Amino acid sequence: MKAVRIIAIFLTAAIGFGCLPSTDRKANFTCDPLSEWNEGPSKVSILAFIKTATDESSPEFIPIEKRVAVFDMDGTILLEKPNPVNFDVVIRILIEQMKTNPELAQKQPYKAIHEQDWSYFDMLGYTEDGLYGILLDATLGYTESQYRDFILKYFKTVRDKRFNKPYDQMVFVPMVQLIQYLEDNEFDVYIVSGSDPEFMRTISEKAMHVPVQNVIGTTILTKWIETDTGSYFVRLHEFVKPINDEGGKAVNILNKVGRVPAIAIGNSPGDYAMLQYSKNAPFNLQMIVNHDDSLREYYYDTKKMKKLCQENGWHEISMQDDFKVVFKE
Repeated sequence: MKAVRIIAIFLTAAIGFGCLPSTDRKANFTCDPLSEWNEGPSKVSILAFIKTATDESSPEFIPIEKRVAVFDMDGTILLEKPNPVNFDVVIRILIEQMKTNPELAQKQPYKAIHEQDWSYFDMLGYTEDGLYGILLDATLGYTESQYRDFILKYFKTVRDKRFNKPYDQMVFVPMVQLIQYLEDNEFDVYIVSGSDPEFMRTISEKAMHVPVQNVIGTTILTKWIETDTGSYFVRLHEFVKPINDEGGKAVNILNKVGRVPAIAIGNSPGDYAMLQYSKNAPFNLQMIVNHDDSLREYYYDTKKMKKLCQENGWHEISMQDDFKVVFKE
């Protein structure tokens, strides 16, 4: 816990939130705890919820052990255009494999990458036989350390073409500030994403303020290998079911957290089950990050997500209206 607080203080200073909590873990702030948010319904809803949830005199008080919040990652905390970052990493692994074995370029999905036929991936969809299956092909036989080393090298060498930043810096500042605010109010925050957990763990603590043990993702089955010179895990061509998307998110939260989240925040229809599951908590809050800011980020699925919010009683977070800034300057 002490290490987490050190990370919290460091991240606050690095991003420039301009507001530090007192030494009291209940976080009696001396200034605006959501200073990177514009004034509006979203900010009001968050502040009111936390105030009520942590007020022991309130009938809606949430005991500390039940304070669980879950966040999707891609598009909720981290940039997901033009491609989800984990998918971009996987494409580059497949390209490296073709360099050493050119014959791979004659079969899919390598062929589509070699020919830059991105429409092939648009048709696949997020299924085990589709985009998730590419993760299996790319990392088969990798040890966890080999995969992690590739990801870390990726963050050091690859920059987003539009924003000219490495992808581990393409996190949404207001969402990271919200995570910190929840942690300061003794919420246990989890990232629940379709991305690979090992990928997320390379950036979750430093960039998102979430400890590695609080990452839930689409997990590849590994095999434990023992040799005379050491022991390690090797990645296989099989998923640990269910895949962490749509209904699988709710299942994995149940299996790995064991608590109904009081707060659930996403940005796509794939988060539907996670947000609806959160409604089973006695006092709860569901929110959607809506991408309606083409100038500072992207504009996509905006009307669809606005409609889902209206139909399901979720709160809409407008990137255009609610975020003072999007990325760290």
